[in-house]
Amino acid sequence: MTQTYQLKKVHFFLQFHDLDIEELEFFTEYGDANRYKILELVGKGSYGVVCAAIDTYTGEKVAIKKIQDIFDHTSDAIRILREVKLLRLLRHPDIVEIKRIMLPSSKREFNDIYVVLELMECDLHQVIKANDDLTHEHYQFFLYQMLRALKYTHSANVYHRDLKPRNILANANCKIKVCDFGLARVAFNDSPIPLFWTDYVATRWYRAPELCGSFLSKYTPSIDIWSIGCIFAELLLGKPLFPGKNVAHQLDLITNLLGTPSIETIKRVRNDNARKYLMRMQNKPPVSFEQKFPNVDPLALRLLQKLLAFDPIDRPTAQDALNDPYFKGLAKVEREPSRKPISRLEFEFEKRRMTKEDVRELLYREILEYHPELLKDYVNKARGANFLYPRSEYAFTYCTLCLLPFFVDLIIA
Repeated sequence: MTQTYQLKKVHFFLQFHDLDIEELEFFTEYGDANRYKILELVGKGSYGVVCAAIDTYTGEKVAIKKIQDIFDHTSDAIRILREVKLLRLLRHPDIVEIKRIMLPSSKREFNDIYVVLELMECDLHQVIKANDDLTHEHYQFFLYQMLRALKYTHSANVYHRDLKPRNILANANCKIKVCDFGLARVAFNDSPIPLFWTDYVATRWYRAPELCGSFLSKYTPSIDIWSIGCIFAELLLGKPLFPGKNVAHQLDLITNLLGTPSIETIKRVRNDNARKYLMRMQNKPPVSFEQKFPNVDPLALRLLQKLLAFDPIDRPTAQDALNDPYFKGLAKVEREPSRKPISRLEFEFEKRRMTKEDVRELLYREILEYHPELLKDYVNKARGANFLYPRSEYAFTYCTLCLLPFFVDLIIA
């Protein structure tokens, strides 16, 4: 894709200039801290802090995310493990890239990690707040990139489950990248043991209706399609489309726009309370999208209506949406990358009860993926040891080594 559109500049870092941070305080007990020169603090939250820095080896500006006290709660540690693993496996221009993860000083005692990412200037939430003059080309290009990222992640059988403007990073040239895969899940068609999928996702305003009420027994990639539709509508309106205060209010706002769902759709709702709530709801006619979104390209509104279909079976796939007439002439969809589904061996840990030490071992193994000179030694030492949940390319070797004595005894017997 060759087009780039210049946004009004959003100075993401300005609000953080009054916060000071010492390099030695930031890089506690990490040997290669001298590789990076910290520029400024750009984000702070319960997980830790993010700094903008210069990689003195390459001269490149990067973001360094310090995630603190990872193992205080095992569930948080598993979420971090899941995210770094997915970002290693999902390599796409519209997904944020981990450049490296700094090697901890101790394999068994580290509690913080430093993830080095490509530096982006802001996120779509800030773009929407700071730019009241976005054009048709902006809307089109943003949506195309989001759908292109979804085509790739869904081809890998990964559902993001937490798409919202704050999780779409952006630069002033309109390049965007999806981030924050901590709540993502991988669907395995060949798995005999269904994984427990919580109905919780972080932000209610972007939840698909079926997530609001536990409507269905099995979720599909269409939950992400709905979220993208909500983000696109927010770009068009300049404010959230469905800012629900609770689940019931959320469903009210959705049906106020889309109308009451059909009886056939309601009958498929698995949750008794949600089904009864919808059955008791007064009949609402749908609101015209032309009325709700005045002065918007009709092709954009037709696609938006498809993305925001109440029934998930009526929503298009990311591939189908990219083929919509709204994007005619923008790019050739057949050239947009996809990938093979992720091997279930990469996520065996999701099925097991993990201790903090189990997660620490697996997270250290992920860190070594960015240190190939140490990875080979680690794998060699793991042979013959009780190594947890090996990567797919080593799985056959490990399984063979483990089962060989059993087969020998069986033959002798």
